[in-house]
Amino acid sequence: MGKSLLQTVKSCFTAQQISQISATVRENEAGVEQVVNQASTLVVQHLIARTERPGGTEVLATLAQEAYRADVLHHLADLHTTNWQRRGLDLMQGLLGDAYALTLNRLSVSAYVEPTAARTLLGTVAAATLAALGRYAAEQELSVQQLSAYLQNQPEELGAMGTAAWHPVSAGTPELAPRPAAELVRAGVGSWGTSPTPEPVDSGRAATSLRWQWGLLLLLAVSLGYYFGHERLSAVPGTAAYAGTAPTPSATTYAANENTASATATDPAATGHYDSESDSYIYDTGQPVILQLTNGTTQKVGARSTENRLYTFLSEPSIQVDPVNRTKGWINFDRVYFEPAKAVLTTESHQQLVNVAGILKSFPNAVVKIGGYTDSLGNDLQNLHLSEERARAAMFALADMGIPVARLQAKGYGAKHSLTSNETVEGRALNRRISIRVVKK
Repeated sequence: MGKSLLQTVKSCFTAQQISQISATVRENEAGVEQVVNQASTLVVQHLIARTERPGGTEVLATLAQEAYRADVLHHLADLHTTNWQRRGLDLMQGLLGDAYALTLNRLSVSAYVEPTAARTLLGTVAAATLAALGRYAAEQELSVQQLSAYLQNQPEELGAMGTAAWHPVSAGTPELAPRPAAELVRAGVGSWGTSPTPEPVDSGRAATSLRWQWGLLLLLAVSLGYYFGHERLSAVPGTAAYAGTAPTPSATTYAANENTASATATDPAATGHYDSESDSYIYDTGQPVILQLTNGTTQKVGARSTENRLYTFLSEPSIQVDPVNRTKGWINFDRVYFEPAKAVLTTESHQQLVNVAGILKSFPNAVVKIGGYTDSLGNDLQNLHLSEERARAAMFALADMGIPVARLQAKGYGAKHSLTSNETVEGRALNRRISIRVVKK
């Protein structure tokens, strides 16, 4: 095969295929083509990386052979009617791990397509890549070792979307190690590959195991803090006190007063500090409180945090949406950040978006609007466009976490509605933000 694997995969998606797939996912052809091109680079990169792990090539060889024999490349437009689109998506979920949701969000935002369309396209491209690889291996009669050498010798032409772009790592945060080959089977690939005695697990366990571990650690930390007095936890109005203990009157009064004031105001004066290294404003979210959600899970957040103020607004019957003044009721996200001059969410933003999604699931009738804002530096039109893209990025992230798109709205306001003066770096950092407003309870 004269062309590289990446070139071969992209050539499989002809103009006719793109047109047919666009009709299937109900998106414009330009957006679909962009996602296909970006996803092709992403998939090839991760397949090559997988061969560097013990047993990785053997698993990929089996998957590629099956995809080729299933004639996947001749059914790309209707792959969603088979199990191959789902299997391709499961493969990528196993390869990407905790970066899976963020990756889908980036694909969706960059091409202005819905998250569901980005998900379908990623699965389709993954299946097509396996089939193209399987076809080449069959035509050349490659052994597993030869297939590994072929992948390792792919040219350095995988585009600007390098692995680092899809696995952003904040300073001081170690990058997650690639998953071992055996975990490929456990992470949704299932019966595709031939891994030595793969351990059967419940569907989706691999994708959620890290979240459960963090949940257990969180419960342990909260319990220790409660029993040893390291931290005083307040009960949130309308929720059960943590660990079944009745909160003291002073703790309950403190939380109730602070929460109500925060929820009814457009946004109280920010407390925190400017961090010059990240060029961001770090909020002080206040005394820790526990939110008890309807699904039985809890969230430990600050009393002045976005999560607590949103929860209070939705749970308190006395707090209603102002149908006239739409500038009221905005709540700033205090732990959601973007890469400089881009609409790309940083890794540390993921947890707060997960928390907000969990709260919205507890109030299934709520409809919210995400607002994007910038500072006043630069071109006004470019700022407006950037703020719109950032609002959509957060909206699509919530959608990908299970919130129906019909319950989400997004709008960019550029440099309008500044919280403070743009004359200082601290003020500009405060003004660069996204906010959430409940438009229907």
